[in-house]
Amino acid sequence: MKEAAAQTANLFVILLGLGLAFQVGHFFEHAFQFVVWVLGNYQWVSVNFCGRGVPYMSPPATEMVRFLGAHLFAGDTPARQMMVGMEILHLIGNAIFLATIAGVFCLYPVRLVRYALYIEGAHMCEHVLLTMSAYLIGKSIGLSTLFGHAQSLWGIEAAVGWRVTFHFVMNLLPMPFVMVALMQQWSAAGASTDANHPGIVRTQLGV
Repeated sequence: MKEAAAQTANLFVILLGLGLAFQVGHFFEHAFQFVVWVLGNYQWVSVNFCGRGVPYMSPPATEMVRFLGAHLFAGDTPARQMMVGMEILHLIGNAIFLATIAGVFCLYPVRLVRYALYIEGAHMCEHVLLTMSAYLIGKSIGLSTLFGHAQSLWGIEAAVGWRVTFHFVMNLLPMPFVMVALMQQWSAAGASTDANHPGIVRTQLGV
């Protein structure tokens, strides 16, 4: 019984590690997207990546969007497939991150992780709204699109920049809370181990 519980706990920790690793890649996707938008007026950037009027997606992300759109909405136009496919992919990615933070909170129910859970929970609500509106009315509506009016108010480049910046920041904010909380817990666990094994400390100090 104890062995099965230990194996379950180890599997849980491994899944959390994979979730955190996934979020690092997810964050860098958004970070690179943000950098491409900021530098999008430079010819080299616009030629090799895209200009400021289009949110950049890496080739793997683009292929996943196409796959989701083509398989889930085979009878729709390519533009609708890409739009809804992109929203679904973002929804999946943020669901993974939210579940990971919730798992960390189960292990370490501390204030910092709770803050991260609140932030990513709000971000997840935004993606649910974006996905549902894209699917139901063919237009992504949320804070990151000014409820569908960003382009008409600001123009295409500023609208893209607002959405790219919004999701870059929302992916960035929870990560330091989680990482600092984990480092604090690991440091406390290490200190507890040293206190329970004073001989190790004396050996490390050369005593």
